[in-house]
Amino acid sequence: MTTRANTLSGAAPAAALASGPGDFERLATALVRWTAASESVFLDAGERLRTTHGRIAGVREGIARATEIFTQPVMAEARASLVEAAASVETAWQLTAERQERIGELNAAVESARNASASLKTVFRVLDYIVVIARAQVESMAGAEVDLVSFSRTVDDLVTSGTSVAQSIDERMGLLRTALQESRTIAARATTAGDERELAGGFQALIDRIAEQQSVAAKSRDEAQRAFTAVWQAVAGAVMGLQAHDMARQRLEHTVQNLELIGPLRRDGRLVEGETPLEPAHREAAVRRIARLETAQLDDLAATYGALMDKLGLDLVAIADRLDDCGDILEGLRAPGTGTEGMAALEAGASRLRAAMESGAEARRTLAASLSRSVERTAHLIEMTDQMTGLEFHLNLAGLNAAIQAAHVEGGDETIGYIARVIREQSSQAREEVDVIRVGTERAAAATQDLAGRLLPAIAEAETSVDRNLTTACTGLASAEAESARALAASAEAAGGMGDEIRAVLKMMSLHEEGTAMMRALSAAIASLAAAPIAAELPAAEAARLDALLCAGYTMKEERSVFAAALGGSGGKTSAAAAPASAPPADDDFDDILF
Repeated sequence: MTTRANTLSGAAPAAALASGPGDFERLATALVRWTAASESVFLDAGERLRTTHGRIAGVREGIARATEIFTQPVMAEARASLVEAAASVETAWQLTAERQERIGELNAAVESARNASASLKTVFRVLDYIVVIARAQVESMAGAEVDLVSFSRTVDDLVTSGTSVAQSIDERMGLLRTALQESRTIAARATTAGDERELAGGFQALIDRIAEQQSVAAKSRDEAQRAFTAVWQAVAGAVMGLQAHDMARQRLEHTVQNLELIGPLRRDGRLVEGETPLEPAHREAAVRRIARLETAQLDDLAATYGALMDKLGLDLVAIADRLDDCGDILEGLRAPGTGTEGMAALEAGASRLRAAMESGAEARRTLAASLSRSVERTAHLIEMTDQMTGLEFHLNLAGLNAAIQAAHVEGGDETIGYIARVIREQSSQAREEVDVIRVGTERAAAATQDLAGRLLPAIAEAETSVDRNLTTACTGLASAEAESARALAASAEAAGGMGDEIRAVLKMMSLHEEGTAMMRALSAAIASLAAAPIAAELPAAEAARLDALLCAGYTMKEERSVFAAALGGSGGKTSAAAAPASAPPADDDFDDILF
């Protein structure tokens, strides 16, 4: 176009232009230079818009990724782990209730054995008293002293041994009772510290909260995605709008080409080298026809181009503002939740549940150790009741011997008979108390063994399951939160400063006002040529030949419409390959336009 401007500037004498309202040579040359200079500016603007369009696409991908994280298997696994943890807590609660029942049974058995132990001590105190009587009676008897002394000593030894065993049983029963009381206290504290029923409710609340947060997060991310998608499409539309400048460039090129005809036409009447020149009388008519057409083309182009660029400017202002708003939306997605909101709150809830489980677990470990001591002490008690059974047999035998000895005494001896009867009665009482002690200790042993061998390990296994699933859930939640944060951070980085970038493009495009003004100035400069008087009208054949030359390069319906309005006729035909530069593709496929 610079070559054409040089040709144009030397095409007509200065005197021919002096009568016009403006120097159309100078204005046309300046407009050509503006077009060439603005081309690189608008290309840069288009490149910046395409870059912004790509950045917005990256933001959308990041938001989509952050949303996808909440539907990935890791979140499903976290929820499943919490469900399993809740089920394990329920199992632990049921086992804890059974443990309380078993401890109650253990306590009843121990109390029963403890009462029998006290009665057994009383039995041997009575026997000890009887031994004293027997010894005094034997010492006062004559004749039977030797045999009865042996009997007395035997009974004394048996009572001494039995008293020792009974004392030991009573002492050990006291220790067992103390240990059991310790276990009951620990069990009560364990239940208070970690009420499994409340924990189960806590897990369910956490599961519900995850579902709620997923719904809230999905909704907010969907809103952000829609906002960025809308502005992404708007930027694509702005890139399409830049075609208005390319449309203006092409139309100006056609105008300059046609204005270049004026110089040769005035000089020798030639329109095309090698063809027959116009008659001198018709040359000014041809110049006026060209001037009329290009005045109309410039006026239409200035109005069309100015309107399109003004609209594009308003669109870019709106896009910049919307990008600022979208940036705020994105920052809102990245902001940590407060109160019960956000993934951090979910982790905090899980941590609280873990702490509750751990506080109860320590008490339960202490309880297990305490119950183990109870099991050990009951085992010793059973051994001692076996010893008491043997003593009861020998006491009965001693009572029988005493009765026999009393019968040998002349006339019998009522005191010795009484002693023998009391020994047998107390021996039977001792047997009954020992049986109660044995039953109690066996029941206590069975209860403690069930606690130690089944219930406590089962509770520990349930707690391990809770801890394992809670760890899995927390790990999944933390992983999801971190991955979501990374995706949103990448989106925020991509979104940074895009509004200012659009404003920079808008500032670059302000030069379209200068071009529009130059178009109007050039139109005014050649308007005098269009209004100049002529000696004769251009013959129809010559007019047709000129028109064919003027519209030969047209590719746009706008140019043909202006031609038809200014000069009449169709304004030529556009080839099938040429499409209006200002019209968007039929399918509005922005991706095809941009990439």
